[in-house]
Formats: sequence, structure tokens, C-alpha cells
Amino acid sequence: MSKLIQFNDFLSSVETEYEEFVSQLHTYLIKNDCVTKIREAASGYVVSYVHKPTNRTVANFLFRKKILMLRVYADNIVSYENVVNCWPSTMKDIIRKGGNCSRLINPTACNSRCLKGFDFVLDGERQQKCRCHMSFTFPLNDETISHLMEIMEYEMRERKAIGAEL
Repeated sequence: MSKLIQFNDFLSSVETEYEEFVSQLHTYLIKNDCVTKIREAASGYVVSYVHKPTNRTVANFLFRKKILMLRVYADNIVSYENVVNCWPSTMKDIIRKGGNCSRLINPTACNSRCLKGFDFVLDGERQQKCRCHMSFTFPLNDETISHLMEIMEYEMRERKAIGAEL
């Protein structure tokens, strides 16, 4: 029987300078109807946050080449794309370099069960980004942290509004 992984197990693997942000975001998401799923991967822990009312993933903490990253599932980006347009160019470049969503471009080009990606405008150019191909996967650093908290707050507000309508 495998050991149940706790959030503190993951937190102990986080660099000290990012522990406060990780804890703050974790608490915020839990207070906003998310549950965690934690598993071990080859490069470290993966912590997923699933929004209970929609049963959809909101974000994942993961490690890539020993760098802690946050993947955001920006399902409602159209509602706050103006915020993302004000981000630093390094973060917008990450979004641009992410893979395009085949299903948005051609609905028959991908598995019919695949959730469509994100269709929005960034700096005046239409983007059709895949949910899974690093489009919204950002390294934690001094430049990204405040913007990552910002996008999570916008995303959760939109999900709450949608949940209230259901």
C-alpha cells in the first residue's frame, strides 16, 4: 500500500523563498472550493487543484528540471485577457511559445474527449493555446509570483460566477 502524500511533504520540497507564496496560494484555493490531488512524478511532486463545483482542474504545481512551476488552467481568460496583456514580456512569451490547440483550429484534429484550449487575444494577436502544452506554465520567481496570484484570483472569481449561475 502506498503512502498518502500530504501537502507538507510537497511544501518541504519547495525552495524556502517560495514557500510563503505556495502556502498562500494553496490556502486561497482550498478556501475557494478546491481539493488537492498530490502525486509523485519523476521530477518531483505534482499538486493539482480541482474546483469541486465544476470538477475541473484550476492549477498544478509541478517541477520541470528541478524548477518549481505553476500551470494555470485559464478557462475564463477571455474575461480577464486585458490583465494578461499588461504582464511582463517574459510571461507573455511563455504563453506565445506554448502549443496551439489543434481542436480549436480544427475540431476533428484532436480526440473528441479532449477539452478545448484557450482562445483569446494577446497584444492584439489571436491565440488558440492548448490546455496541456505549457502555454500557461510559469516558473516561480520574483517576476511571476504576483501575476500568478492575480490570474488565479481572476480565474476563481469567474468560476464562482459561473457556479452561481448553475
